[in-house]
Amino acid sequence: MYSLFKNITGIFLFLFIFLFTGTKIYANDVHTSRYDTTQPKTINLPAFQKDTTGKVKLLQKIVSALQFRRNARAREQQRVIAIIRTVMADSMVATSADIKKLNAELSLQQNQHFDSLHALIDKIMSRPEPAPTPDNPEEEVIDTPVAPVSEADVTALINKIIPILQQKEVEERNSAAQQQRLQKVRELYGRDPNKIDTLPVNDSIGKTYTLQLGHKAAVIGIHPHWMSDKFLHYNYTTISEANYYGYTTAVNTARIPDSIQFFNLANNRTFTFYETDAAHIDALLKDETSRLHCVDSLLLLLRQYQAEGVNVWLSALNSKQRTAFTSFIGLLYNNLISANPQYRLTVTVPPFDDAAAYDLRALNNFTTHFLVDFTKASGTSAGPLSPIKGDARKAIEPVISRLLNQQIPPSKFILLLSYYGTEWKKGADGRDLFTRYVSYSDIKKRFPSDTSVNYDEDAVAAVIRERDATGTITSEIWFDDASTLDVKYDLILNTGLGGVAVWPLGADDGYGELWDVLTDKFVRIDTTFLATVPLVPVTEPALGWWGRLMQKLGHEAHVLKLMFTDPCQLDEEENGHGHKDDDFYFYVALCCLLITLLIGFLYGYNLRMQGTTWPWRKTVLRILVGAVFVTAFFGIVAAFLNREVPFGITPKLDKTSKCVTIPILDALLIFSVGIILGVIITRLLIRPMLTHEDKP
Repeated sequence: MYSLFKNITGIFLFLFIFLFTGTKIYANDVHTSRYDTTQPKTINLPAFQKDTTGKVKLLQKIVSALQFRRNARAREQQRVIAIIRTVMADSMVATSADIKKLNAELSLQQNQHFDSLHALIDKIMSRPEPAPTPDNPEEEVIDTPVAPVSEADVTALINKIIPILQQKEVEERNSAAQQQRLQKVRELYGRDPNKIDTLPVNDSIGKTYTLQLGHKAAVIGIHPHWMSDKFLHYNYTTISEANYYGYTTAVNTARIPDSIQFFNLANNRTFTFYETDAAHIDALLKDETSRLHCVDSLLLLLRQYQAEGVNVWLSALNSKQRTAFTSFIGLLYNNLISANPQYRLTVTVPPFDDAAAYDLRALNNFTTHFLVDFTKASGTSAGPLSPIKGDARKAIEPVISRLLNQQIPPSKFILLLSYYGTEWKKGADGRDLFTRYVSYSDIKKRFPSDTSVNYDEDAVAAVIRERDATGTITSEIWFDDASTLDVKYDLILNTGLGGVAVWPLGADDGYGELWDVLTDKFVRIDTTFLATVPLVPVTEPALGWWGRLMQKLGHEAHVLKLMFTDPCQLDEEENGHGHKDDDFYFYVALCCLLITLLIGFLYGYNLRMQGTTWPWRKTVLRILVGAVFVTAFFGIVAAFLNREVPFGITPKLDKTSKCVTIPILDALLIFSVGIILGVIITRLLIRPMLTHEDKP
C-alpha cells in the first residue's frame, strides 16, 4: 500500500512540474568536434512561435525522414539532426525558396559531401529575419501565413541528403579500416627481420615464418636543405628512398655540409642535382669540361655520403638543348655504372614537354625512373597542382596516357606530388593570378578545423575560398589533403606506375595525416614462410652406453674436422663445443702419454736385457715413435682448444672482437716443416763435421 501511494504521489508531482514550468524541447546529444564523442552537450531549443510553426514543421519533416530511413546510420542521423536543430536555435526561417535553393545546391557535385551539407544548411538557416514590431505595443501581432512547401521538394531534398550520409558512413568505415592497417604496420616497427615465429597449421605441425615491412611501389621522400631539422620527424620506414635536395653548380648557393644528418637516419640514399637558372644549364650542356667536372663532383658525393644514386632535375630546358641533354645523361650514366653497377639514375621531366626538350625514348636507356613533375603552378586559372582530370597539359590521367604512348613501361614513371598548396588571387576579368606556394602545415595553422573546405570531384583536390565583406571570392587556396592523396595513391597503384615522390618532406610538419595515408597505401607486410616444424617436441629414446659412446665420438670427430677447416666456427656454435672439448682431448693425450711411457719402458728393458739380438726391437721402436707423434698431436689439439692457453682459439674480449686463428692443419704443417728442416740440417751440415771419435 505504501509503495502504491508513493508511485501515485510521484506521478502527480511530475505532472505539476510539467504543467506549471512550461514546455521545452531538447536536442539529441551533439559534440564539440566532428569526431569528438567524449564531451556531449545538450542544446535547449526555445519554444516554437506561431509565426514560425509552418517553417519548423518543414524542418521537422526532414528530421523525421532522417530518423526513420533505414539506410541512414544512427550516428549520422544524430549529427544531421544536431546541425539542423542547432541553427534552428539561432534562427527559424526556412521558406519554400530556401528549400528549393538547398535542393539546387545539393545537385552540384562539389556540394555532395557531409561538410558541404553542413555549410549549406548553416548558410540558409543563419539569415536573420527580425520580428515585426507593431506601432502600438498593446496591439497583438497578426501572424502572416507561411507559404506552403510541396512534399515533392521535401522528398527531393531528403533523397539528396541520404546519399551524403551513406558517403560519410563509407568514409568513416574506411578510416577505421585504415587505422587497423596502420596499427598492424606499427607493431612491426623496430622488429628484427630475422626473428622467426611459428604459425600453427593444426595441433601437431606448424610453419615458421619471418615478417618484415616492404613497399608496394617506390616512395621517394625529397628533403630540401632549407627544411633544416624537420628530418627528425620523418617516418623512415614509410619512404623507400631518401633524397637530398641537393647539389648545384651555382656558385652563390650554400655548399653541402660535410655531414648530412638526414642521411644518418635513412638507408637508401640519393642526391638531386638541380639547376634553375637557364644560363647555368646552357653553359653546362655546351661545355665538355663543365660536364665532366659535374660528373666527377656527383661521383665524389656518392662515395662521400655512401649514396646509391642521382636524380637530375633541370628546369627551363628548350628544344635546342634536347640532344645535348641526352648526351649529358648518357655520360653521367656511363660513369656511374663504371664506378658502381648498383648506382641508379633518375630524371625529372615536366608533365607536358611543350619545348620538346626531353627525348624520353633515348633517355629510357639510361634511367632507372622518370619523375613526372606535378609541383609547378602555371596558367591564369586558379586550380590544383596535380588534378586527376582536366587540362591535358597538367592533369594526371591525360599526362600518364601521353607518356605511355612513348612505349615505355608504366613502372618507369614516378609521380612527383607536392605537399605545397597554391594561392591564387581572383581577377575581376576572369584571369587569376598565382601569388605563392603555401605549405600544408601553414594551411592547417592559418585555417581552423571548422573551416569549410570544398572538393573538386574531377580534379580530386581541396580548395578554400576567401571572401570579402560583400561575399565576393577574393582568393583561393588549392591543395591536397589526406582524402585527395588517398585517391591519387590508388591511381598510382592501380595503373602500375613506379611509385610516388613527395616534395618536399617537412611541408606537413606537425600534422600526421599525410604520413598516415602514405604509409597505409604503400607500406606492406611481407611474410616469408621457411619450413614446416612439429609443434609437439619429438621425444628421442634414451641411448645406451654404446649409443652415448658413438654420439660422443661423432661429436668429437666433428670438432676435429672444424679444427682442420674453420676453427672460429667452434666459437659461433650455440652449444659451445670448444669449452669442454679441450678436456676430452686432454684426457686422450694423457692416456696416449701413459701408453707411450709403457712402450718406452718395455723397449728400454728388453734392449738392456737382450741387446741387439731382441727380435722385436725395430717393430717396438716404430710403435714407440708413432705413439710419440700421436701423443704430441692430441696434446697440441688440447692446447689449441683451451681458452686459457695463448695458442689457437682465445676467448673474446668483448662482443665486437673477431676470432682470428689458423686451422690446426696449417699449424701441424709448420711444426712438421720445422722438424724436417732440423733433421736435414743435422744430417747434411752437422753430422759431416763430427769425427769418428766424436760419434758414440
